[in-house]
Amino acid sequence: MLVVAFLLVTGCQGDKGSAGEGAAEKGICYTALGKDVESAVRRVAGIPNSVKITRYGHPQDSADELIANVDAGTPDEAKRLDFCRFYRESVVAVPPVEVSFSVVREVPASRGADALGKSYRMAKGAVATTKLGVLYFECFSKKLSRGEGAKVLVRGASRTNDEVAESEAAAYQDNLRIVHASSRAFAELLGCEANAGIPATFSMSPEV
Repeated sequence: MLVVAFLLVTGCQGDKGSAGEGAAEKGICYTALGKDVESAVRRVAGIPNSVKITRYGHPQDSADELIANVDAGTPDEAKRLDFCRFYRESVVAVPPVEVSFSVVREVPASRGADALGKSYRMAKGAVATTKLGVLYFECFSKKLSRGEGAKVLVRGASRTNDEVAESEAAAYQDNLRIVHASSRAFAELLGCEANAGIPATFSMSPEV
């Protein structure tokens, strides 16, 4: 039974940014998010360079689930789709930083629960707090509507679960940097045209 359990776990982790050394390097969680993102994670969560960061997530599975749910007409706005989690050393307990995506019907005028920080002009809208970076983007993809093409509004969120280890202004920027890169990668998995309007490179956009 232990062997079966091990095979099941490694099968789930393989090529999805797992904690396993061999499979981890192949995962989108690793290849699509560069050193600038890892540096931002280290700064905002206070992880020193001497501590290894292990990434774990299911980017492709989450993109496939979003497409399937939209096509079935059953997208759950409350459900967060796991993209990438950043751990100290090994995959245990709560990750210091995690990125997820969800489908939404509209960008809240006041950004709803995201309105505790500042709003920025990026894609369809962005919000940052000391522990949260949110990016809304509209994706038109031929992968949706069973190949006919359709449009969907997506909310990406980078959440810091540890105590923030940098200044408020720096945390705002790093949280947006993480969710920006993650959203570009997720938009590519979804097949979004024109990268869903997400800029190719990150810079702090003007406040709204």
